[in-house]
Amino acid sequence: MIQKVIKETMDLLIDGKGFFLEEFPSTEEDLQFYLYTTIRNGYLAVIFSRLGEEEKNHLAFLNHARGKNMPVYILNIIFTEDLPVPLKNHIPNYSEVYVNGDGEFFGHDDVSLSVLSKKNVTVKKFSAKAMKATLTLVGLNVVVYLLTALASGSFDIRIDVLIRYGAKVNELIVEGELYRLLTSAFLHGDFTHILFNMYALFALGKIVEEAMGTWRFLLVYFISALGGGVMSFLFTPNVSVGASGAIFGLLGAVMMMALLGKSGVNRRMFPRILLLLFINLFSGFSASSIDNFGHIGGLLAGILVSFTILQFFSEKTEEDRPPFL
Repeated sequence: MIQKVIKETMDLLIDGKGFFLEEFPSTEEDLQFYLYTTIRNGYLAVIFSRLGEEEKNHLAFLNHARGKNMPVYILNIIFTEDLPVPLKNHIPNYSEVYVNGDGEFFGHDDVSLSVLSKKNVTVKKFSAKAMKATLTLVGLNVVVYLLTALASGSFDIRIDVLIRYGAKVNELIVEGELYRLLTSAFLHGDFTHILFNMYALFALGKIVEEAMGTWRFLLVYFISALGGGVMSFLFTPNVSVGASGAIFGLLGAVMMMALLGKSGVNRRMFPRILLLLFINLFSGFSASSIDNFGHIGGLLAGILVSFTILQFFSEKTEEDRPPFL
């Protein structure tokens, strides 16, 4: 029953309300974790304890929070196994709620009611308005590809057509055609190339645009595209096209959001993002036709600009939230 309540609580708070999961040295070996989110002036943390161990567990978490310089309000979910609950004095920045042997909650206060209420859970649906810049960029890339396909008379785009439309050509950039560092990000060599890139742009763009907002998303995208173009110019002599540099920049932005635990992106995504990044870079170095330096340039630019935005220019929506959810 305890594991069932914990799973349901995790599903509610992590998937429904954007909480994060971390470990701490609990006095109970099977309960050495907590859920947390940002509130005004600090954090709200949810821990789990068994009746009789709640005070020790509370103290253990307070020591953990102090070690991390983490101002915190604690909600302790206590499993009673139907044992009587003793009367307790009020403790500042601390609440308790109890779970009986049937998995039912009781003894709520305002904080636990707010945190564990399902009324605030919203299921995000596809919204064209929320990702208008992403969809616009996808449409623009597709239109440019269709124009180059028409000019080539084939879905495999001829090299002279790509050059004419603005591919990255080092010799021409040296002569002053600097615009190619950016226009090359809107060109693709064949149908498979644009298909995979637009799928990645749609998937990653949705996350970044919804989390950062339209203008910040566009800033990440175009700086990443330019960063990819510059790195390709410096280290790749061949003609190069594709939105991959910008897409790797978006991947870097998602990685920063996961690492910093901001903008509603779950920190547990970070290992999966690193794995995805490693696979893509490894496959890029394994294939001579892939401009991996363009990927790396876009990734580094995306990491740098998204880190700057998240640390210094984000809207302070989380810090301004009230202590109840």
